[in-house]
Amino acid sequence: MTGLDKGFTGSGEPRPEPGAGTFFPGPAARRGTVPPPRPPLPAPSASAVTSGANALPMTLQGTPGDITTAVDGRITIENGVIGKIAALAALEVGGVAALVPRPGAPGPDGQGPGAHGPGAHGPDAARARAGVRVDLDEHADEVALDVAIAVEYGTVIKDVARLVKANVARVAGMMLGMRIAAVNVSVEDVRMPGDQAATRA
Repeated sequence: MTGLDKGFTGSGEPRPEPGAGTFFPGPAARRGTVPPPRPPLPAPSASAVTSGANALPMTLQGTPGDITTAVDGRITIENGVIGKIAALAALEVGGVAALVPRPGAPGPDGQGPGAHGPGAHGPDAARARAGVRVDLDEHADEVALDVAIAVEYGTVIKDVARLVKANVARVAGMMLGMRIAAVNVSVEDVRMPGDQAATRA
């Protein structure tokens, strides 16, 4: 009987019992211990956010307590910013051809039904001519918006107006972080799609 028949490997080492471990022919099998599991890596701290939408400038990196420390001062959002947000949100809606001057708003020369009184030539009058009026209540932290639009010919006017109302309220509320008390939409004109001349008029 040969050594292989007696349960030995070709190198003279005893053959391992079935199921006793991994067997590699040739040199003796290497039986090592499994290394202990390593502890998980610590999660990155909030101050380590250096890229992406929430990235902080290098001078602001630190602990959350450092960033949110209360400081005196106030935040003011100008009516022009609010009006522009409302205008852009209205123009996002399909079927809106343009914003149009609101009824009673003063013309570019200050003439017209609304030309008298303070602000007839100021930024409020310009916004009114652009189709948006802003009524901001700083004490209640809320705003009401009046939007005048022209719709494209062939659209369902009430559906377009409802979408304008909803989108202006959603976008303005999200960007301003304040309550939108009302969005009043008035449809003042209807135009052919792509009618650039009428849009500029």
